[in-house]
Amino acid sequence: MLDQPGLVIQRPGTGAADWPGSAPSERTGHSGLVTVLVARDRDGSTAGVCFYLVDTWCLGLKNAAGPRSMDRRQLGGFIRQIFSAWDEAAVQVPLELGRQIVYGAIGYARELGFEPHADFGRAAGHLGAWDGACELTFGRDGKPIYISGPDDDGERIIGKLRRGLGDGNYDFVHMISG
Repeated sequence: MLDQPGLVIQRPGTGAADWPGSAPSERTGHSGLVTVLVARDRDGSTAGVCFYLVDTWCLGLKNAAGPRSMDRRQLGGFIRQIFSAWDEAAVQVPLELGRQIVYGAIGYARELGFEPHADFGRAAGHLGAWDGACELTFGRDGKPIYISGPDDDGERIIGKLRRGLGDGNYDFVHMISG
């Protein structure tokens, strides 16, 4: 299963692995969120696993975890657990696409003034070297859209967008928790 690094991603809104040349906004459903999971063979019986929660519309890398070592027999259950929050099944795609999603979103977010999650440093190496080329575009309909999350400081984020881009050059949705 892991002769090459394994990459599984979830893209709400589509089951086809056809991102190159298109905008993630057309492939990420109603949230702009993508989960990227990379599993690498360690010694035939164990795998090293990292995952990345990516906001392709605004904030870039919202979360990262790993590398975590696990018995390869547990890998399928772990993948199901990670992707259980999504309505669609995970799909396997080339590792290069995962790199473009993660690093491209980080680059886009940095242009907006946002840095990747603090744990990215530990998990970055699992993606492998990135040459900086990205065929994807980020944002939604040509501009950033911020959708507030439960752990976000929404006022700070909107303030940064307002100062950096000016009113009317970004959109936002404030989620009301119940």
